[in-house]
Amino acid sequence: MAASSPTLSAAQTHALFDILIHHQLYAEIEAFKYPAAIETYGFPFRKEDGVQTTAPLLQSMLNKFVLRLPGLKSVALEFWQEKVRVLVAKMGEAELSESYDKGSIGARKALATAISSLLEYVARGMLGGYPVVDKKEADKEGKESEYDTSRPEDVLQAWDDGMRELIYGDLLDELFKQTAATGKLEDHSPLVQAAHEFLLLNLASFFHHFFIMSPDGQYLLRLLENVHRLVPYYMVKQTLRVGNAATMINGMVRLVLAKLSVTGFTNWIGLTNNSNDGMNLMQQIISTVMAWDTAEFQRRTQKLESSRDAPSKAVFKAIKTYVYASRDVHDAARSISIAESKSIIAVILETADDPIDTEALKEHQHEVAMEYFSTLLSMRDREELTKVLCKLQPDLLTPAIRDVVSAFDPVIRGVHNAVDLSGTVTDAESFIADLIKVSKPKKGNGNGSHSQSRNNSRASSPAPAAPASVTDNPTAIGVPTVEDYVQLLRKHIPSAHKFLHQVAKNAPDLANQYQEYMKAVLLEFRGDGNPISAPSEGAKEKGAGSMTGPLQSLFSTLDEKKQEELTALLDHHESHLKQLKATSQSRLKSIMHSSRPSSTQSAHPRGTTHGPGMYLSRWHSLLDSTLITPATLHGPVRRGWEVKGELDGKGLKTDTLLANIKHRRVNSRDRNQGINIADGTGDAIERRERKRDAREEDRTGEVWKSMKDGWVGVCTGLEVMGPM
Repeated sequence: MAASSPTLSAAQTHALFDILIHHQLYAEIEAFKYPAAIETYGFPFRKEDGVQTTAPLLQSMLNKFVLRLPGLKSVALEFWQEKVRVLVAKMGEAELSESYDKGSIGARKALATAISSLLEYVARGMLGGYPVVDKKEADKEGKESEYDTSRPEDVLQAWDDGMRELIYGDLLDELFKQTAATGKLEDHSPLVQAAHEFLLLNLASFFHHFFIMSPDGQYLLRLLENVHRLVPYYMVKQTLRVGNAATMINGMVRLVLAKLSVTGFTNWIGLTNNSNDGMNLMQQIISTVMAWDTAEFQRRTQKLESSRDAPSKAVFKAIKTYVYASRDVHDAARSISIAESKSIIAVILETADDPIDTEALKEHQHEVAMEYFSTLLSMRDREELTKVLCKLQPDLLTPAIRDVVSAFDPVIRGVHNAVDLSGTVTDAESFIADLIKVSKPKKGNGNGSHSQSRNNSRASSPAPAAPASVTDNPTAIGVPTVEDYVQLLRKHIPSAHKFLHQVAKNAPDLANQYQEYMKAVLLEFRGDGNPISAPSEGAKEKGAGSMTGPLQSLFSTLDEKKQEELTALLDHHESHLKQLKATSQSRLKSIMHSSRPSSTQSAHPRGTTHGPGMYLSRWHSLLDSTLITPATLHGPVRRGWEVKGELDGKGLKTDTLLANIKHRRVNSRDRNQGINIADGTGDAIERRERKRDAREEDRTGEVWKSMKDGWVGVCTGLEVMGPM
């Protein structure tokens, strides 16, 4: 097909590029649940000659952005090939549980999809380049414009202009120079201040979505709180106060990595040299937190086994046997469940060594069995994580961390000489403590008291049970809002500014290293340097930049009927992206108005529960399209949008069907308080958007299936064969 008559418009090419990156990147991440994925990854890991990488996007990003990092770039290949490779493979061999089996979206799925949705932006920029505009358009907008941080339009424009100036202009040099001169944001240019405001608001939205809107948010918060209470901050700060950098580094390594056992003590004083004995402090913290969860799950299984009208012991035995069966058994049962529209429990019982008649199982007993199965899977996950991270023989985690510390030794010395690291840790400790406090729902009379807050009172067991999602708790009348996180970040962001100022001012050589690193990284986003598309209808971001030609050629290889079919899907997806962008901008404006102290025009006087960020929708499109086992013995396979959450860290069931939530009424007390406890996970807006995103994921899946082979072939050419 002639280049002068492209098969796709700029908008359609933009939609196609978005779809292909979205699906391929998550497919590459998802592949790591199998141990073989790391064997075909490519440099810096070993790979057989002639074998092409199966993760071209991840491999390229690792080499271009991570391996260039000052400090990390000096790590020996042995670190990647002998330590990281084995740890990643062991995690794949552990076969952690699937959301399909658990009957709900698990924490691992949520984290993997969140990472994928953020890396999409990096991958698109790396391949297509950041959008540029014609010189006439740039002059028309005016580079010397003043930006008002109180105006949403200016903040949105500043982020776009700031990114463009970083990549194509000299804003990076200006940033490093000004950061060395001052630690105050107000001393920077209006462009930097407005772009900083955009970043702060989106970061607040991410924190709110992660800890409040996410079904697993409160469980993950409790994990953070448990770790926070176990970290010996006082000892860390005392060690960091040591004036000699070498002595300080050695002391920190001993504190964090010294094995805590009799042989560990004899290793420390030099009588023995057994690197595999005991666990270090970091492993002790991981193991302790996992053990607390496992103990609670164990108590939950005992309650289920002894519950009224529980299934027979044979049912529990069959489930327990299945949980510890091989991957092949699990894959086969899952396939049967999907093909025959049967609950995974039904398949487990019917295919047990001693088959059980599932027709005799009551609805209530099936629910108990499902919860028992999910609880056992959660227990096994934590057991496997502890084995890999804390009890693996030989221990690979400890020497891997030592290698990283050794590689970063010059960087650590420079920062130690430039900054009061003890004070930095104090700032970090304060931020984490406030983050935990803000993320807990307020109870009682709404005066700000937190009934679950027991700071620094950790005994030998976790805090009392709490729902996995704040809004699952019907007694919560003070659900945290995005504005709460905005205020949290405004309070603590000056500490980050101070740290960066001290490094840039007192360690100029180190700052120059990172400045050169960032310049090299930003060059990767320049693409071919040409405009993404002609600025028509104000849509300068359309197209696929450097990948426009390859995508046009790839699409032209399809038959005419398939092209027509996919074109309609691409048009729909481009409209979907426009809607997401408009919604995100609208929510950013709403937060800016409601978080302004003098504002009286806010539509959400109590705060907003839906923050900006298109990536949040892309994240949930992956979650909400996830296949979930049928809720009954015989029934349709569900999708992620039909369920929410998983068992929380205390074994309490939180995978309530949204169908049961949408009819919940707000009692008069909550209405009088001006707070709808359903705002957030499971509210009308959330349900509608989750269903919409899941359906869009299915539509784009059709495009991915048709273009997958050709697109993967194009991306395979990106493989980095050696050091850059």
